[in-house]
Amino acid sequence: AGDRFGLKHYDVKLLNFFLQSAKDPTITGKEHPHVVLRYGVGSHIFRLRMHPASAHIAKLADYGTSVTRTDTDGQPVSLGQFTTLENTPPDFLILGNAAEQGYGHDCFGLGLCMLHLFTGHGPYEEILDEVVCPANLKGKLRKIWKQKSHNVIRSVIFDNDENGTEIEDETLYDTLYRFLVLFGIPEKQFDMKKHGKVWRALNSTLLPPSGPRSRKCPDMDVFNRDRKKFSLADGTDKRIAAARQRLLEMDGAMELLLLLVSFDPKTRATPLDVINSEFMGQLIEDDGAFYCEEDIVKSYTAYLTN
Repeated sequence: AGDRFGLKHYDVKLLNFFLQSAKDPTITGKEHPHVVLRYGVGSHIFRLRMHPASAHIAKLADYGTSVTRTDTDGQPVSLGQFTTLENTPPDFLILGNAAEQGYGHDCFGLGLCMLHLFTGHGPYEEILDEVVCPANLKGKLRKIWKQKSHNVIRSVIFDNDENGTEIEDETLYDTLYRFLVLFGIPEKQFDMKKHGKVWRALNSTLLPPSGPRSRKCPDMDVFNRDRKKFSLADGTDKRIAAARQRLLEMDGAMELLLLLVSFDPKTRATPLDVINSEFMGQLIEDDGAFYCEEDIVKSYTAYLTN
């Protein structure tokens, strides 16, 4: 759909995926054979052979916020791309009005879906429910996000009630901070020279002071404490630790996840990167693939190039 129609969904999350049975409704009980789904993409066919108890097709739904125009790619983000606020890509929050529309939003959402699946529990914001943006960082972000350079974010988080009093939705403060806790502060801080306001706020509050006369911000201790518990790299929380172990046990899984959740949209994994990843390579059908005579085989090869 993205290749043919320029589709960007802008709200990819597990709650928007539905499962449809792949079984033959005319066959009942223990007599039902395995189901084989074959998907042809590019030069590969990906093959899934499933026991009837787990034979399902995942379908993405809820296209209310989607865009099917290629001429919006590279255009500045608008309110329409701020859907589930907890899944807002970090580049939107860092760059503000300079952030661009495109497929990066969906790829970041796919990364959060992957993390959700590997935790076996819930989305990251439920696991990190106790983690909130510390006061000094929140104050600096509030000041930046009220500026003209970040008008789009101001429109998301500030509104007026029926009495005309300004009210604030604090979700995006916690969202950005939780991403930093989970994945760390990137060493390569993209667009630092042109759009460095948020980067400087993060560095000055969460990292050790750079100069001998600089004071350590109290937020740094909060950040280190939160990272010790919830960092994907070495956090002690049981759900995070279990996800990390599962990711490391599967070839290419951790590498793919970290590429999908890259803060820089230009280095973030694309759909083609996902298809060609080591993680997906385990599903590629080779010349020696065989099927049981009873298997129900369903092939979808519209995007196969050879």
